[in-house]
Formats: sequence, C-alpha cells, structure tokens
Amino acid sequence: MNTLNSDSMLRYLYNEMSAEESQGFLGMINTNAAMMDQYIELKEGFDVLNSLSLSPSRRSVDRIKAYASIDGISMQ
Repeated sequence: MNTLNSDSMLRYLYNEMSAEESQGFLGMINTNAAMMDQYIELKEGFDVLNSLSLSPSRRSVDRIKAYASIDGISMQ
C-alpha cells in the first residue's frame, strides 16, 4: 500500500476529508479494485479497534493512587 493511498484512507476513515475530498476518494477506490481491497482491509482493522473497550486494571489504578499519595496528591 503506498503512503499516499494509506494516508487518504485513514483521513477518510477518521472523517478528516471535506465532502469534495470524500467524493473524490470514493470515486478513486470504486474504480480501482486493488485500492478497494486495501481500503476494505484497513476498514476491517479500523472497525475492530473501534469496538475494543480498554481500561486499566484495578491493581494499576491502585498503584497509581499509591504513587500519587507519596507526593501528597489527592486522588479520589
């Protein structure tokens, strides 16, 4: 995947294109099967990452609070 194409794909996925740029991008990938395949693969990964819900473990939070209390920072 060339850098220009991947940058455009990411900008499209993150809604960082104007309406005109989006139309041009869609037109470009709709006429190029290889680019469409790359876009679909990238979008699948993007969707998986967006579906993840990550949070620190309770132990990590407790350790951060303990460390902060050493410096007298109030963590509630």
